[in-house]
Amino acid sequence: MLPIPLKVSILVETESQRDTLRNLVLNSGHRVSQALLVDDHLEQLGTKGCVDIDVWLVKVDTDSQRYTEVEDWLLNLEEPVLVDDLDDETATDNDRQLWRRRVSDKLHLLQGSINLDQDTHAAAKFIWVLGASTGGPEAVKEFFRHLPDRLKVGFVYVQHIDPGFENTLADIVNKHSHYPAYPVMHGDVLRENGTAIIANDNCVEVQENGTLSTSPGPWPGAYSPSIDQVFANVARRYGKRCGVIVFSGMASDGAVGVRLVHQQGGQVWVQSPSSCTISSMPDSALDTGVVSVIASPEGLAAKLTDFMLYEVRDYCD
Repeated sequence: MLPIPLKVSILVETESQRDTLRNLVLNSGHRVSQALLVDDHLEQLGTKGCVDIDVWLVKVDTDSQRYTEVEDWLLNLEEPVLVDDLDDETATDNDRQLWRRRVSDKLHLLQGSINLDQDTHAAAKFIWVLGASTGGPEAVKEFFRHLPDRLKVGFVYVQHIDPGFENTLADIVNKHSHYPAYPVMHGDVLRENGTAIIANDNCVEVQENGTLSTSPGPWPGAYSPSIDQVFANVARRYGKRCGVIVFSGMASDGAVGVRLVHQQGGQVWVQSPSSCTISSMPDSALDTGVVSVIASPEGLAAKLTDFMLYEVRDYCD
C-alpha cells in the first residue's frame, strides 16, 4: 500500500504566510486543497462538504481582531488542526529550519495514522532488522529462502549498497522470500509480512506510529545507510518487540546499535562468522557481549521461526 498524500487546507492572515505554508505542504509530499486568507474567507469556513480535507494548517495571531471568530470555528471542526507557532518577527534561520521539520513531521505522522486507519492489518507489531554489507545479499537470500510465510513480523533490510541499487535488492529478496520487499518511501508503514529496503540516499527514521520518514542529506556516521542508526531508531520505538540480525559484512557498523537494542529489551543475533564472506560485522557485534544467537543463515531462519511461533508471546508479556 503506497502512502496517500494528505489533503491540506491552509488558513492564514497574509499572502506571504500563505505562500510559505503552501510550499511547505507541497515540499512535504502532500496536496493543498485550499489556501485561504482570514479576512477574505472566514465566512466560508462554516461551509461543510465543499472541499475534501484531511487536516487544517492554521496561522492566526492571537492578537488579531478576528482571532475570537477563528477560535470559535476551530472548536467546532471535525478535522484535525495543526497550528503554526513560529514567530515571524523574531525567528532566526535555524528557528525556521526546525519549524519546517516540525510541521513536516506532524503532517507525516497524521498521514501514517490515516494510512493505518485504512488498513489496520498493515502495521507490524514485531520488527526484525537485518543489517549486512559485503556478502550480505547472498546470506540474506539464503535466510529468507528457509523462512516460512506468515510469521506476523515486519522486516527492515539495511544493506551497504550504491545509490539506486535498492530496487535490484528488492527484486533479489522477492525471488526468494515470502515477505514482499519494497524500497522505503516517505510515509510508508512498516508492514506485517513485508520487507522494507532502506536506501542510502535518504536518511530514514521510524516514527512513533510505525511509519517511515525520509529526509534528504547524508546518514550520520561513516556508513550509508547507517545500520547503527536504524538499529537504534527501531529499538527506541519498539523496545522488546524488535530484534536485529547482523549478517556478513566488512567493518563494524551495527556494533553500537546492538547495545541499544539489548538495553531496550530486544533480541540481538548474528550470522556465524564461519559462514560469512567477511565476518568483521558479526565479529564486532559479538565483541559487545549482547548476542544471544549465532547461526548460519539457514539456522537463523529456523531459530526465528521457533521464536515467532512459540517464544514471542511469553517474551513480550
